[in-house]
Amino acid sequence: MFKLNLVTPDKKIVWEQEIEEISLPAFRGELTIFPGHAPLFSTLEAGIVKYRLKGGDSKKIAVSWGYCQVFSSGVNVLAEGAVEKEEIDLQTVKDHLKANEKRLLVESLTDPEWTKTNHEISRLKAEVNLVEGH
Repeated sequence: MFKLNLVTPDKKIVWEQEIEEISLPAFRGELTIFPGHAPLFSTLEAGIVKYRLKGGDSKKIAVSWGYCQVFSSGVNVLAEGAVEKEEIDLQTVKDHLKANEKRLLVESLTDPEWTKTNHEISRLKAEVNLVEGH
């Protein structure tokens, strides 16, 4: 067993939770961590963090970009934003997703605006996937 801490600038989502494994949306693909994993530090993309609690129950949380740190006794996840399924209004998220996708097609965006819009689209897609179970 090892411990998970998942925090955002605004709140502690998970703190000192004993887990058996965790899968993270790392920069270059999904990263699965088990107890005894070698220490590492990685950036995270928008996606779904999946973890299995001691005893077998599984949990999922949608995160925007962030960082994870793996060390001998656990994993720290620092995310810009994180939401649980119960916090998501699916219709509102889908409306925002559609508006952002349309923005990429019809507006002339600067590079920073284009990057920000793409990050927002990734975050919104992660939230839709969390609610719809993909």
